[in-house]
Amino acid sequence: MRKNRPVTTTQAQSRSLIQDCQMTLIKRGSTTVFLSLFLFIVASLPSAAQDVPRIEVFGGYSYLRFDSRSFGFAGSSNLNGYNLAPAFNVFHGFGVVGELSGQYGSHLNLRDVAVGPQILYPRNNLIFFAHVMYGDARTHVSVGNGPGDTARVIVAGAGADLHYSSRLSIRVVQVDYLRTSLFHGTQNNVRISTGLVYHWGEIKEKKHKMPGKAP
Repeated sequence: MRKNRPVTTTQAQSRSLIQDCQMTLIKRGSTTVFLSLFLFIVASLPSAAQDVPRIEVFGGYSYLRFDSRSFGFAGSSNLNGYNLAPAFNVFHGFGVVGELSGQYGSHLNLRDVAVGPQILYPRNNLIFFAHVMYGDARTHVSVGNGPGDTARVIVAGAGADLHYSSRLSIRVVQVDYLRTSLFHGTQNNVRISTGLVYHWGEIKEKKHKMPGKAP
């Protein structure tokens, strides 16, 4: 009777590498699907003139699904924390946004500071937005001797704000993909945030006048 051959170390490493590639593709694919759905919904909404704030500051809760397998963890880690993001809108549909965020767990945490361009798309009582930011990320792993590391971070995401009053909006949802390269590895992370947006000033949408009839 033929015995089954034991799985070699090379085969196990190959399977592990294939699984890691599959998980990375799934995460990137989920982010791509969300952004595509976001753009489709925005394009389908009826057009309506609306002002956008000149200055806005978002603050709220954030949940991060952190890709901690490169640190020796069995799987991804669930981290909870905050997201603080001030923004200055230069034109009606374009501005600059920065963020300071921190998410924490029992064995590790991630903090980042980033800045980049942001586009806005107001429709009725909602303002849809999308941004790409670049900056630094800092993590601390409390396993063993508790090492820490700092590396670059790229943040790409989108969301929607619901107008509540002249000074206040509700950030219904913000979904971001964070790519970090901590400890000489690559981490593909997904973050979801919600909270309040306080704003000052306004930028009015320029209305195009219809040409009048010739006398």
